[in-house]
Amino acid sequence: MRLTPHSLTLVAFVLAALALLAACGTGDEEADAPTAEPTASAGPTVPIGTAPPTSNCRPGDGPPSEGVGPKGLEGRITFVRLVFGCSPDVYIMNGDGSDATALTDYPGLDDESDLSPDGRKVVFFSHKDGNADLYVMNSDGSDLVKLTSGEGDTSPRWSPDGKRIAFSRNGSLAVMNADGTKVKIIMEAMPASIADPCRAGSFVGSWSPDGKRITYYDAILRPTAEGPSRYDVCAIDADGKNIEVLVSEPAGKLHAEPYWSPDGRYVAFRDDRAGDCSKNESCNYDIFVLDLESRKETNVTAHPSFDIEPGWSPDGEWIIFSSNREDPFFDLYVVHPDGTGLQRLLDDPEAKDSYPSWR
Repeated sequence: MRLTPHSLTLVAFVLAALALLAACGTGDEEADAPTAEPTASAGPTVPIGTAPPTSNCRPGDGPPSEGVGPKGLEGRITFVRLVFGCSPDVYIMNGDGSDATALTDYPGLDDESDLSPDGRKVVFFSHKDGNADLYVMNSDGSDLVKLTSGEGDTSPRWSPDGKRIAFSRNGSLAVMNADGTKVKIIMEAMPASIADPCRAGSFVGSWSPDGKRITYYDAILRPTAEGPSRYDVCAIDADGKNIEVLVSEPAGKLHAEPYWSPDGRYVAFRDDRAGDCSKNESCNYDIFVLDLESRKETNVTAHPSFDIEPGWSPDGEWIIFSSNREDPFFDLYVVHPDGTGLQRLLDDPEAKDSYPSWR
């Protein structure tokens, strides 16, 4: 998420590098294949999923036509597919993992796609014009429209009624109409040295099912002398009121990528508390589920791998996520919210598949 040089660019850069850290080290995806170890660097690297095209780009044969997940899964899923050495592109497939089809094929970076609630539109951010801008298109890839320009915009998410889009603008949170009009900053990011919890550089997670609240995650990165760093999962009213810390413990651990369940009771998120990401050899990420009524947090993947970027099936019966648990490449998996029934959904040996959005 290489943002334009505004006052909070560094904050957003660092948050992106930490929050999206995974198996490709410092973000050098021009290699022939990903490595299996993360980097401990918190510098402004390009996260996995955002590699520019190079002379080493060999697109291959594309994703398999058949899924390998549970039978009978309904709906449609957009995701971002990265062949290492190439640029990431937006794809769409059936809920059972079949018929994966490319929607974009631009020379720039196309990332963080989100399928509209009615399944007819896809919003995503792209560097196709040199900046991180938001675009929308039909779910067959037609009628591409640019929504924002030159502001450093990432992590777009549709509201449940499809009328608004929440997104991150250089670390601040914003909401606009679905046509790109009436942009409103609902949380202005503060410098890390003075930021309160949930007030530093942030990225959008998802909307609550009733459209009243938005989850997001932030990082307050401080030198030791200025106090401890912290990484929080947060929620805020769609008009910017009532900021709430949802997950902040264990302190110093990464809590990121929150996604509200369709019934509004749970929030799935990524967490590294089961490992030690200050040491490459013991770092791992798991998918946790927060019960908003009991405040109980449950590890539903519990595996020494990188399980990242959770989402929910439309009926709330499954959590979809990206993982490198079976090979160095990231594939899409599904698991029930109680941790049972885990199964790979798409076995794509050529690429990293990430950022699933299921409607």
